[in-house]
Amino acid sequence: MECTLTGRNVQITPELRDLIDRRLHPIERVLGEAIVSADMVLSSEHGQCVSELVLHARGDHRLHGLAEAANWPAAVGDAVDKVMKQAQTLKGKWQARRRNGAQVEPHTDEPPPNGEPSTA
Repeated sequence: MECTLTGRNVQITPELRDLIDRRLHPIERVLGEAIVSADMVLSSEHGQCVSELVLHARGDHRLHGLAEAANWPAAVGDAVDKVMKQAQTLKGKWQARRRNGAQVEPHTDEPPPNGEPSTA
C-alpha cells in the first residue's frame, strides 16, 4: 500500500516513516486489496504532535482518523487505531452483505390465499 506522507512544520525522518509503515500494516491485512490510497499528514501545533490519516477504500469509502499526543508514536498509533476500528466495521458490513446476499422476496401475481384482494 502506498501512503503519501505530508509534514507540516515537521521533518519526515526515516524512523518516522518506518513507524508509520509498521502501524499501517494491520489495516492493510484487514482490508487487503480494497485499499485505494492512504494519506497521512503530520504536523506540530503548540508543542503537540498531530497526525491525520485518511484512507480511501473501494466503493467510495473514506476512513478518517485524527489524533493529538505528546510524541509521534502515540499520535500515529491513536490515528491508526481510529481508522482500524472503522476498517473492521466496514469489512464486517461487506462480509454480512456477501453472507446474506440480496434478500429479495419473489413477486407473484397470485391473490392471497384467503381470497381477499391484495392491497399492494
